[in-house]
Amino acid sequence: MHPTDAQLWAAVLGYVLPPVVAFVVQPRWSGAVKGWLMLGVATADGLGTTYFAGDFGGKSVVTCTLTAALAIGIAYHTVWKPSGIAPAIERATSPTPVRKA
Repeated sequence: MHPTDAQLWAAVLGYVLPPVVAFVVQPRWSGAVKGWLMLGVATADGLGTTYFAGDFGGKSVVTCTLTAALAIGIAYHTVWKPSGIAPAIERATSPTPVRKA
């Protein structure tokens, strides 16, 4: 089975979304809140990519959402967090000063 255009776009967007999400996320938030936000962003990614690809339907929305969730999680934990970019954005956009851990 080959990935559809919508799935590929969901993965690409998922890869570049963690720094964008970091503008909203606050360092003091719990992991559960951050996880729910990521799932919401992945859902929006899946809905948007299937809609704009003209493949808006049950199975394609679910596969694109899951693809986006995987891409966001993998990109965050392998690129954006270890590089310090996403945590730095979170600290810089936090209304409460947070010390670097």
